[in-house]
Amino acid sequence: MSRPRLSPWRDGVLGSVAQTASAVGPGDEARDGSSGEIGLADVTALDDRSAADEQEPSTLEPPTLDPPTTEETPEPEVIPRQTIAVVAAKGGVGKTTIATNLAVGLAKLAPLSVVLVDADVQFGDVAMALSLTPGRFLPDAVTTVAANDAMVLKAYLTPHPDGYYVVCGAESPADGDRVTGEQLGHLIRQLAGIFRFVIIDTAPGLGEHALAALEAATDAVFLCDMSVPGARGLRKELAVLATIGIMPPARHVVLNFADRVSGLSVKDVEATIGVPVDVAVPRSSLVTLSTNRGIPLLQNGKKNPASAALTDLVRRFDPSASLKRGRLHRRVVVA
Repeated sequence: MSRPRLSPWRDGVLGSVAQTASAVGPGDEARDGSSGEIGLADVTALDDRSAADEQEPSTLEPPTLDPPTTEETPEPEVIPRQTIAVVAAKGGVGKTTIATNLAVGLAKLAPLSVVLVDADVQFGDVAMALSLTPGRFLPDAVTTVAANDAMVLKAYLTPHPDGYYVVCGAESPADGDRVTGEQLGHLIRQLAGIFRFVIIDTAPGLGEHALAALEAATDAVFLCDMSVPGARGLRKELAVLATIGIMPPARHVVLNFADRVSGLSVKDVEATIGVPVDVAVPRSSLVTLSTNRGIPLLQNGKKNPASAALTDLVRRFDPSASLKRGRLHRRVVVA
């Protein structure tokens, strides 16, 4: 086995030892242990110690550094967007009144994030109900230019002083007939990508435009009044939608013009339509007065039973409300 290479320090020590050993004669070996001299035993000990130093691995380990701690950035809360279609089997049950008051109430929750679409293409009167004088109308909002450019579409919206926007209906039935259900559905989806709440006031029945609104909706507000034809019409409407598979995920049934002198009770209406009533808006002359004045009931801020019921309807779309989604359908009592 080859002798391990000596370090320079050892070469210097052993060189001195070699010189000392050459000066010592054969007869002087007994003096190896004398003071101030290095003997052969010392040289052997140095060789053994050096060999052991080179063979033993180093017991020192490099320091371990913990990776830098990074604080996780919480993901921003996703605000749900809702498209609300206000529908009814028959006319004259207050769809426009419900839709306009929904727009006013939701604009208080989300200012400038609400748009109301008058989808009654022939006889829509949302602009009149809100005292608006629009410069652009529904047929303008579905043109090719607006359909492909969100900035152009925003220019066709009519702002309301209370902090929401309106797509006003056509100026005439002939102009409204040019709007197809496909165009209306595309417009609703465009607006849903811009605004938090899209409210659609549809035409009575289940025509092309009403079905297009329901297909794009996340919520549907179904209206009927306290009459046998109104309740039977809503029952047929719900049955047709269930058959063709067009039913928004969330359903809200509103009983409008509710009173105790119509010959029907809430239980009678529920038994006819087959689903529970969620909100009952009592009959009130204030509702008619607000419609004729072009000022929605929730806009004036006055408290009355009708405005309280409309506020309950608005609260159903408020995620911060204490009412849980699982308890939305509960027994309604008409005062």
